[in-house]
Amino acid sequence: MDKLLIKQALFFGSYLVFPVLAWLAWRLRRPRGRLIAGAAMAALLVFVWARFVEPQMLRVRETTLPGTGARATIALVSDIHLGVYKDTGYLRRVVDRLNTLQLDAVLIAGDLTYEPGGAPLREMFAPLAELRAPVHAVLGNHDQQAPGPDIDAELRAALAALGVEVIEGRVLVDPVGIRWAGLGDRWAGKDDPTFLRRFPDPARPTFVLAHNPDSAIELSPTDAGLVLAGHTHGGQIRIPLLYPHVIPSVYGFDRGERLFATPRGTVRVFVTSGLGEIGLPMRLFNPPTIDVLHLRP
Repeated sequence: MDKLLIKQALFFGSYLVFPVLAWLAWRLRRPRGRLIAGAAMAALLVFVWARFVEPQMLRVRETTLPGTGARATIALVSDIHLGVYKDTGYLRRVVDRLNTLQLDAVLIAGDLTYEPGGAPLREMFAPLAELRAPVHAVLGNHDQQAPGPDIDAELRAALAALGVEVIEGRVLVDPVGIRWAGLGDRWAGKDDPTFLRRFPDPARPTFVLAHNPDSAIELSPTDAGLVLAGHTHGGQIRIPLLYPHVIPSVYGFDRGERLFATPRGTVRVFVTSGLGEIGLPMRLFNPPTIDVLHLRP
């Protein structure tokens, strides 16, 4: 069976939980089997929360990062995964929430899509044009055929038309004086950081936006004052002891801030939990998150 059809079956088939819950509620009225029916209902209510409630939540998590050499407030989002599980309406909610915040920039750390099908990408991502702060982005593995499909060129064109600046492989200085650089997806082999060393600027730190936090292994403290990334989803379904085994990171990245020792020195990395889902259309103990970072000198 086609993988997309399997995902659609998971997404729409999960609605069958509601008639099952109704049947279990009826069974609870009968003395025989009440304990089993109650336990089954409790398990299914957790499923309902993880499938229908938590993935539609939108948490804003604020973190102050001192010692960055800059003063600004930015929003870091990642793994929007518009497509089979999340739609344009959800993105509009994200944009509306971002526009209530006082931001100097919005950073999108890749994986904007997930099986988008044949929908025009410019229409899918149209709400991004309404963001009031400057928007910088890189692409992720789900945008670049790892696992794919490869919609790299079409997505870049759509984002450019919507005012989103894709900064992979280049350095720019924004209006508030922050120096941004972007790394492409690691799984696609597009995260070579050597361009950073061709444009040094000792006077100001470089903030590197990447999709996969594992890309930090190639960096030195002079390459990046701070690396901002996504990709891990924070485990997505964050069941204690189990979730670390499904995080797609060779170097054990999870979510939040970490000092990461590389062969070139120690690099500061911040990973966001993301906004969308892959695999199962579920989140647990780990709602979709906008990370608002207060950068301080």
